[in-house]
Amino acid sequence: MIVLYVIDESPFCEKVRRALQYKRLPYEARALSLVEVLTSYRKVNPVGKVPALEVDGRVVADSTDIAHFLDERWPDPPLLPRDPADRALCHFLEDWADESLYYCEMRLRFTFPRNRSRWIDALLARDAPLLRPLLRPAVARAVRRQCAAQGIGRKPEEAVLRDLERHLDALADWLAGRPWLAGPDLSLADLAVLAQLHCVEGTEEGRARIAARPAVVGWLKRVAEATDAPARPA
Repeated sequence: MIVLYVIDESPFCEKVRRALQYKRLPYEARALSLVEVLTSYRKVNPVGKVPALEVDGRVVADSTDIAHFLDERWPDPPLLPRDPADRALCHFLEDWADESLYYCEMRLRFTFPRNRSRWIDALLARDAPLLRPLLRPAVARAVRRQCAAQGIGRKPEEAVLRDLERHLDALADWLAGRPWLAGPDLSLADLAVLAQLHCVEGTEEGRARIAARPAVVGWLKRVAEATDAPARPA
């Protein structure tokens, strides 16, 4: 029995869901409220990070660790390329998605004034209505602090959008003539980058900039088609 603990609007949870669906593994998704993540969920994962995967009583946390665990336990189809050079490239691109694109999408969704209220409300949709007015400012402050500590939070909006355009241009150039990001087959790199860009597409600014790059749009469609099929019921 596979149980996946997730929180809505998390790109890392989407990354793992798509990994499970790509492998056609049966699983049960348990969506958590933010309060649950901060309280009762710590009995599952004391670190408090989501997603977490529970398999036969063993809990694996962190989306990268989960992906490696899945490949060790259920190796076909692989998430990690067999070729060493492609595998190294997959690692670099996944880390770029998780550590650079992530802060870009978080800044866009949760700190730009025209996007902030919508996405904080979406994040808190599973919390009790009476708690949401208390949680909204706390979430906004936490995201601002996190982005400021990383550096992107200290940049003006136009600089953040310029960074995003550079990321997308690099991605489009890399995809020219390539169906996938790291090697001849879909890999964890594709899932990691797609998960972040789906969040970017949740903003008008991000959606317009992705749409202007046909190579990126076509690649997003390929990855989605390969991983959208639901897993077998658990």
